[in-house]
Amino acid sequence: MKTMYTRDTINTFVRGLDVRAKTLTPTQLDNVINRGYAELMTTSKKLFSNEDVVNLAAYYTGGELKLTIDVEADCTEIYDVYTTIEGEVANKSVCEDIIQGIGICRDNDVVYRDNRYIGRVHLDLGASSNTYDNLVVKYYFTPNATTADIYMDSQVYLAFTDAMWAALLYFFKDIEGEAQKRASMQRTSKSITQEPEDVPDIGRAIFGRM
Repeated sequence: MKTMYTRDTINTFVRGLDVRAKTLTPTQLDNVINRGYAELMTTSKKLFSNEDVVNLAAYYTGGELKLTIDVEADCTEIYDVYTTIEGEVANKSVCEDIIQGIGICRDNDVVYRDNRYIGRVHLDLGASSNTYDNLVVKYYFTPNATTADIYMDSQVYLAFTDAMWAALLYFFKDIEGEAQKRASMQRTSKSITQEPEDVPDIGRAIFGRM
């Protein structure tokens, strides 16, 4: 079960780690938090995941059938991408799965990940006679100090705590304390589940097109 942590919650948490942290300027605080996330991501690139949903109706209406979509977050890997057909028109002859009336369609001729740019997807709506409702892009990303909301389970949060401690102690030039917190983070991270629950079984096979 993941808990949501807002940007304000994280700022308050880091300032509460050490009395000296209360004197950090907003820029210094952001630098500490960014370093903390960078520390945490050294343990795994799959700790934080998100999804972007793009409504395709306007592209059909405007006749814009070939698109390039870039994930705006600091994406480390796209782990799933597909189009959807919703409502009664969704059927198994077109969609590989239908969940609560939403058909999931993975067609490499229609949508595929760019093999050179992390976080980029190409979409060719004219490659199929089907009409799709949405594009869904699921990805791992590195948060930063300006990220609005972060979702973490208890294991990730424990490692996150040590990572922020290590970043703060680095700022205060406490080399010994920093090393201790980093070692604790690395120990804790070994218990973290490495992939979100929605990674498809064919997730690594759907990106064959170059």
